[in-house]
Amino acid sequence: MAVLFVMAVLFANERVLLSDSAYQLFYDINHRGMLINDSRYSMVLTQLLPWLAIHLHLPLRLVVITYSVSFVLVGYACWLVTAYGMKQHNAATLMLFVLLAIGGTFLHCISESFQLMFYVPMLYAWMCKSDGVKPFTYYAVLALLVALAFFIYPMSVFYILFAVGFRLFEEGNAFQLTLRSKQVVLNRPALITLALLAFYIILYWLIGPSGHDSEFVPTWDSFSQSLLHFTALGSFQAFRSLYSQLYLVPTLLLALTLLGYIRSRRWWKALFVGGYTLAFLVASCIIYQVGDSLISRERYFVPLFFIVGLAFLEDELPRFNSWQQKSFYVALIVLLVLSFVRIHHYVGLYQPRMEAIAQVTRQADAQGQHKLLVTRSNADQIFPLDIWGLALESMLYSAQQGPEHTVTIYKEEDDFDRSDTNLYDNPDCYVAVNWWKQWWVSELNPRYFTLPAQGYKELLPDTAGYRFAEL
Repeated sequence: MAVLFVMAVLFANERVLLSDSAYQLFYDINHRGMLINDSRYSMVLTQLLPWLAIHLHLPLRLVVITYSVSFVLVGYACWLVTAYGMKQHNAATLMLFVLLAIGGTFLHCISESFQLMFYVPMLYAWMCKSDGVKPFTYYAVLALLVALAFFIYPMSVFYILFAVGFRLFEEGNAFQLTLRSKQVVLNRPALITLALLAFYIILYWLIGPSGHDSEFVPTWDSFSQSLLHFTALGSFQAFRSLYSQLYLVPTLLLALTLLGYIRSRRWWKALFVGGYTLAFLVASCIIYQVGDSLISRERYFVPLFFIVGLAFLEDELPRFNSWQQKSFYVALIVLLVLSFVRIHHYVGLYQPRMEAIAQVTRQADAQGQHKLLVTRSNADQIFPLDIWGLALESMLYSAQQGPEHTVTIYKEEDDFDRSDTNLYDNPDCYVAVNWWKQWWVSELNPRYFTLPAQGYKELLPDTAGYRFAEL
C-alpha cells in the first residue's frame, strides 16, 4: 500500500487529469461540493479528503495530489479494518491478490473496480465474523457494507453474489431447514446479505438506472448474437491479448482449487466456483463488448481475481504445508512488484499526453491566449490518446501555476459550426464537454481558475510547434 501511495503522489497528474477523474474534481472545486454520478453514493468516501482540501483553500497542486491519494487511503483503511479490526487475514490477503489485476486501471483512479476490490473483501470478512458482536450491531454493519459495495458500481453484484454463494452452506452462524426430510444448513449472514442485495437492487431500479449503466444491458437478440460470435467480440479479444500478462496466474490457481475440490469430493464447490468463473467471463465479455480502450478494458475482468482468489485462499491454501504456504506468499510479493512495474509502464503511455498539454498551455499562457479549440484531426497529431476530457484536463494542469495561468483546450469535430459566435466568441462562457458545451466563466471558483474576457482561437500544429489562428 505504501508503494501505491507513493505512486499516487508521483503520478497524481497522470491519474487525476484523465476524463472522469478530471470531470469529478473540476466539478467539486467549482461547486464546492461532491459529484455523485449514476447513484454511486459510495463515491462520497473518496471525495472527503479533496473536499476538505478545497475548503481549506490548499493550492491546486495539493488538491490534485489529495484527490489522487484519497482512493489509496480509503483502500488502505479497508485493509487495516479487515486485517486488524476483524482479524480476517484471508480477506486482507485477497485485497492484495486482486491488486495483481491492476495496470492501466491504476491511472483511472476514479475506477469503481479499484474501489470494489477493497469494499467487497471487507464485506466478506464481516460475513465471516459473527462472534463478540451484538446481533443488531452486526446486521446494521452488514447492511452498511452491502450498501457501500453495491452503490459504488452495478458490477458489484458479481462480487457479492459470489461471496454469498461461497458462504451459503458454511456452518458458522447458520440455521437448519428441513427439505423433504433432509436437514439443510444455511449460513445466516449470507442469506441476509442476499436479501439486502435484492433490496438495494430494487431501490436502484426505483431511483432509475442511469443512461450510462442501462446502455450496457444487452437485449435478448444482442445477447444471442454475441454468443454466436463470442470469440470475435472486442472484449474477448482484449481479454485474450492481456491473458499472459494478467490472467495466467488466476487460471493456474483456479485449476489448483478445482482439483482440490474434486480430490476431496466437494462437488458443489467445484461446480459453483468453476461455473461462476465461466459465467462471469462470458457475461462480462458480452456486457462490455463495445467501448473503451485496451487499457481501460482490463478493469472489466478484475472480479476474476476476486472469485479465484477467494476460493483459493479459503479452501486450497490451507491444504498446503508450511513451506508451500510461505512459497505462495513469496510468489505473491514478487507478482505484486511486477504489477507495480506494469503500472509504471502504463504511466509511460500517458506521460506524452501530459507533456503535450504542458507545452501547449505554457505557450498559450505566454501569448495571453487562454481559450483554445482544436479539431479532432489536429488533436490526433498533437495529443497522444483520444480522450474526451481535454478541456478540463488542460485547465486543471495549467491552473496549478496559479489561477491567472488557466488555459482551456476544447476538442471539436472537424466539421463544427465556426459561425457559432454565442459559443466560441462569447467572453462569458467556455466549452467543456461535448454533451454539455456551454459553461459559464462566472461559475468558476476564482481561488483556482480564472479566464479572461476573450473568444476562442484555433490550435494548429506547426513546424515550429504550435500556432494559434482565428476561427
